[in-house]
Amino acid sequence: MLLVWLVSVGILALALLDLAAIWWDRPTWRYVLKPGTMVLIILLAVSGLPEAGPYGWLLLAGLLFSIAGDILLMLPSDRFLPGLLSFFIAHLLYIAAFRGPLSLGGGSGLVALGLGVAGFSYFWLLKRGVVEQGGKGLLLPVLAYVIVISVMVWRAFGTGQPLLIAGALLFYLSDAILAGARFIRPHRLADLGVMSTYFAAQYLITLSLFG
Repeated sequence: MLLVWLVSVGILALALLDLAAIWWDRPTWRYVLKPGTMVLIILLAVSGLPEAGPYGWLLLAGLLFSIAGDILLMLPSDRFLPGLLSFFIAHLLYIAAFRGPLSLGGGSGLVALGLGVAGFSYFWLLKRGVVEQGGKGLLLPVLAYVIVISVMVWRAFGTGQPLLIAGALLFYLSDAILAGARFIRPHRLADLGVMSTYFAAQYLITLSLFG
């Protein structure tokens, strides 16, 4: 557990420095700090692999596709679609990893309904901006992403694990802020909300390996 705490301190330090780089508008710093934070989260996941079995390997693969998406989205030229695809695959891997009953009955059904209403309502708000920026051809990839991240959150609830539920919800919130800033109303400091919730989400999901 000492290793977990030491790596966690490093993750927190780099994450705070990345947020500082956003606040002080130092984009070049972020080429090191943003992926650097994820590298430490990945190292934390690797340290939990021996006892985690297939679950750990699926989470690790999800983290690797996530860092690929991070790098694609932060490049100077627009790599939005490849970045979206990387995160789409990451969520598929998380869905495969999250163990729990596949049921739409009871509370699980209410969660699915709530996520469905929230997801499609938000997609409707994004629709105009998506078309303006990428044409109608971008609507389907964005809709598919909204669906897959909603399913990921639903599967997290199915595990009954607080760390996974909190991490999945924070991931959902992070992407909602990112999409709002990109397609509804741009704001430079929106990245503060995006990255603080994103790092927390990936950390909590990874921490579930040690539960």
